[in-house]
Amino acid sequence: MHRLWVVIAIAACGNPKGADDADAGIDAPVAPVFRNPVNLPDEQLAVEALKIVGGDVPGAQQQCNGCHGLTRQKLRYWRALSDTAMASCLTDLAVTSADSARKMIDCTRAMPELPTSDFQTTKLGVYATATKLPWFAFTFARAYGDVEGAQKLTEFQASIGMPQGDMPHLTQEQFDIVAEWFARGVPLLDETLPNDPPPQSCAQGISADVAAHVSAMQTAGWRAINRTNMMAMYDCGTATDPKQCLADKPFGADQAYGTGWDVAGRGRLRVLNDVTYSSSYWTRSSPDGRFVAHGVANVQGSYIIDLQRGAAQVTIATQYDPAFFPDNTGFVFQGGTRNVCAMSVLTANPTSITMGEAACSKISTVGLYEHVGRALGDGDFFAIDSQFESDDGGKGPTLDDPLATFTSLGYTDFTPMIFNGTAYVGKTRVRVNQPFEGDSTLSPSARLEMTRVSGPNEQQIGYVLRKVNATLSGTTYAITTPEIARYCLSGGKPGFSYDERWVAFHHYVTNADAQELGFSSASDPGFAAFKSKGGANVYLMDLRTGTPIRITNMQPGQYALFPHFRSDGWIYVQIRDTNTGHEYTVASDAALLLE
Repeated sequence: MHRLWVVIAIAACGNPKGADDADAGIDAPVAPVFRNPVNLPDEQLAVEALKIVGGDVPGAQQQCNGCHGLTRQKLRYWRALSDTAMASCLTDLAVTSADSARKMIDCTRAMPELPTSDFQTTKLGVYATATKLPWFAFTFARAYGDVEGAQKLTEFQASIGMPQGDMPHLTQEQFDIVAEWFARGVPLLDETLPNDPPPQSCAQGISADVAAHVSAMQTAGWRAINRTNMMAMYDCGTATDPKQCLADKPFGADQAYGTGWDVAGRGRLRVLNDVTYSSSYWTRSSPDGRFVAHGVANVQGSYIIDLQRGAAQVTIATQYDPAFFPDNTGFVFQGGTRNVCAMSVLTANPTSITMGEAACSKISTVGLYEHVGRALGDGDFFAIDSQFESDDGGKGPTLDDPLATFTSLGYTDFTPMIFNGTAYVGKTRVRVNQPFEGDSTLSPSARLEMTRVSGPNEQQIGYVLRKVNATLSGTTYAITTPEIARYCLSGGKPGFSYDERWVAFHHYVTNADAQELGFSSASDPGFAAFKSKGGANVYLMDLRTGTPIRITNMQPGQYALFPHFRSDGWIYVQIRDTNTGHEYTVASDAALLLE
């Protein structure tokens, strides 16, 4: 459905004209329309909007492209800024009072609480192209009166009005088209604009789609569904508040394990398992938290740890890459004769799994480093895979995040699956091109995808969050993945929470982290051990804000890795301690405390 901004005509209140009411010189105390709805279909609207801003389409005008490279990434960044402007600054398009007008204007300053601070174009996004249209003139006059308002408007236009220089400004009709396209979420951008060049930098931006998705998942996502279905969470007993679960597990900060693991106010780590073997690549657990699975170095096969049976090690004839479906009905484990099994294989309490069980099947289109989800409403199961970078750090000094060697041929493959009552059966695989992105992960609902993005020298420059639109067409799917956010951070593959508000990821300690870890600089003698032994910490990030929160405090030679959520909000983490030769599976309640 198209989102249309509606301006409500507000009648005059009869107050004397002046700075407080600020309608002196205005023929009628009713705000001009900010923008008019445009009823063009998406495909035509995209072309017309790109022509106006100067995108690489036939008939493009010289407008914004005089100063900006109009790539897909740039336009999505502007879209995110514009969504934020509407949600945070342009909140009263009817301009119902002088106070409201001043608040909207000050919101566009670097420091909104300081009326003399600079105006910033980023506070308006694409709406900076409307600063010479009637609505802004009315708003400044409403806020400050005719004379002072005109002076401040001139300053405002000179500071952040777009386009700058001698380029012609947008007419109201042109702005209406551009604003309509951005308000709809820049539909068909990928189909209309040529591919971007290799990314050289990252511009962080979070569109309104993210908050809308998070809000919807509070009641419709897999955390809510599993709670409604009374999924029995591991070690919760009769507790109804998940924060009361795992109460009998020892804290990681206990001297028996290691001091300094916790960050004050950001949860505490409880130890679920302590072993002397070395796991291989990532660790994942079942939605109920009962089973913990990973490859194992220097042994035949892998392990699935059954915490409910006293951390029993179930040997499974696979190699790596475990994943569990969010409804707790099945799992994927790569490197065996078959790779997808029903959960009944595990809940039968075996001592070993051959992958030849009747409830296991081989779906060859599911590639390595896969992540899985299930569509809501009893929908199909999905697995995704992409170009990837192997990450098995911490077995020796690891001093940087994994490279991002993703090319112009980057892609994500989607493999839909159904359960036929005995085993899982794959449908036709669908490939979506995503140049210079890889290490794709899928949210539990299969409605979001997050990728790592390659930059100069094959270094990661950020994460991209994509909305997954999967439409069943016959026996296969039509899938699009428009970008809805970009986060300028570096780290390993992230894990989504079951309410799809959070992601958690690990980040290897680098010189740039020295001050955050409490040292004066990377030259501080106390930081020297990190330079030789390395380390890794886990970060939690709210998708709506993009602010990373460190939730572990590992010491040199200790690596907190492969964080992932169980359904009720606890985060499981694998800790490699090269100082002791032990590995620990731990659980953090950080997301539960911060929510």
